[in-house]
Amino acid sequence: MDYDERQLRARLSTPLIIAVRVLFALAAGCLIAAMDTRPGWDDTGVTAGALFLASAAASAVGLRWWLAPIFVAGPLLASELPGLGWGALLVVGISLAGAGIGAAARAALRPRAA
Repeated sequence: MDYDERQLRARLSTPLIIAVRVLFALAAGCLIAAMDTRPGWDDTGVTAGALFLASAAASAVGLRWWLAPIFVAGPLLASELPGLGWGALLVVGISLAGAGIGAAARAALRPRAA
């Protein structure tokens, strides 16, 4: 790792940048939860796809792979708390899979030192 890459990493790890990443994931999670809890919403596949893509995007922009599912799936789990059952494991699993794919994509697209 050369000096320029260290400077870039230091700038991308400031508290403000981290807060923006967390807010992005939390906003996506809140939107998914609001969509899923609407009366008449009965499309689990769209909700699962949105969870997967939001976790992948949050992880791809630099949020830690294990934090992305917490902020993306957390609002949905909190909104479904009274009737929470085995479906919670699916929500967490789908979100973890998306975060793993996002982290892998970020690692694959990161420039390598020659």
